[in-house]
Amino acid sequence: MNKHFTLFTKEKRATYVSSRQDLDLMDGLESEDTSISFAQAIEVCEDLDKISELRTKYMIIGIPEDIGVRANMGRVGASEAWDAFLKSFMGLQQTTLNDGSRFCVLGQVTTNDLMSQAHDLDSSIPRERKQLSDLVKLLDQRVSDITSLIMAAGKIPIVVGGGHNNSYPLLRVCGYSTPVDCINIDAHTDLRAAKGRHSGNGFSHAIQEGYLKNYYMMGIQENYLSQPMIDFIDANERINYVSYTNGSKDVTQEVQKAMKHIDSNNFALEIDMDVVAHFPSSAQSPVGYLFQELRVVINEILNQAQEFPKYIHICEAAPRYGYDNHVGKALATLVNDLP
Repeated sequence: MNKHFTLFTKEKRATYVSSRQDLDLMDGLESEDTSISFAQAIEVCEDLDKISELRTKYMIIGIPEDIGVRANMGRVGASEAWDAFLKSFMGLQQTTLNDGSRFCVLGQVTTNDLMSQAHDLDSSIPRERKQLSDLVKLLDQRVSDITSLIMAAGKIPIVVGGGHNNSYPLLRVCGYSTPVDCINIDAHTDLRAAKGRHSGNGFSHAIQEGYLKNYYMMGIQENYLSQPMIDFIDANERINYVSYTNGSKDVTQEVQKAMKHIDSNNFALEIDMDVVAHFPSSAQSPVGYLFQELRVVINEILNQAQEFPKYIHICEAAPRYGYDNHVGKALATLVNDLP
């Protein structure tokens, strides 16, 4: 058993089963109909050593943290995305049109101890920002450990919640033996200097250490590109992007450009919710994709790729800045869109 990972048990799953009782019966003990939700259909795992025995290929894991966002001097809240996702995802309906048994909710990376240490640290104070960076390094190892187990079992991690700092340990696992490529749907490059660890430099570290080979970004807002980033991208033929532009877009053509840049037999897919206009996130912006446009982009990537991504990582969503169920329903939709 991994001491830094908490399994999502049958008992935990049962807490998400909705009780809609028959209003025509006085005792109210019968369900009003025979409908079944994902909370009754998805697979769970009782033993991490038996992941390979599970029927499903998608292993959903949560990372309830915003330490990397704090270290990047961003606003907190990404730690809440995992719980928001579960509440909405578990309530989806199990039907002949929507089979929840293709998913296993495996559990969550244990972060309570690290989050407690980060809580009172002030990123505007250099010494305390360094402490946040050190906590991110501890989190890196925890994310790598569980991801390694999942991939060794031949399963695909679907990672929900937390900051974009978690791209680094995910890419490190994928690219440890052979460098992996990546498509990042994001408003920002996250190519800040590879000094310390935070949510803005996961890709920089992965490139510098040889885990990430070809890197392509979609949805970049060029007004957030610093000159050092522009120079770095221009000097590296393995890095390219397509910027977000106002107006109609040919998604098929844009994805084709991405596919030409990366090896679609060996790539990861990163999705930063900052890319969606007005979406509750760590760096919320009035500019960006509509949520439905993001769904179309992801679907087009999956359709054009030769192989399914090594993992899918959905990060930076921050429920506290939206209306009730806003983030939960959006993230549940993105995961449930998977074939």
